[in-house]
Amino acid sequence: MINWIVTFLSLFVTDILYTYYLKAVQKDEAFKASLWITVIFIVSCVAVIHYTTDRTLMIPAALGAFSGTYVGIKFKKNETNDR
Repeated sequence: MINWIVTFLSLFVTDILYTYYLKAVQKDEAFKASLWITVIFIVSCVAVIHYTTDRTLMIPAALGAFSGTYVGIKFKKNETNDR
């Protein structure tokens, strides 16, 4: 069960971070985008290591990716609305 949670959370966090990465790319902030993608790579490696050893972990990976993207976009939208 812990592998399901770790896999879900690593993809969840990865996709939230992607929203920040893409915003930095959009603003041509090369250094900031480079830092974001480095963190994304490290966090996503955890998920990849897990689901390549146990293919059933692709289920929490997919759910984490969906949920992380949804939450990440909502966070960025709220940040934009608060300004």
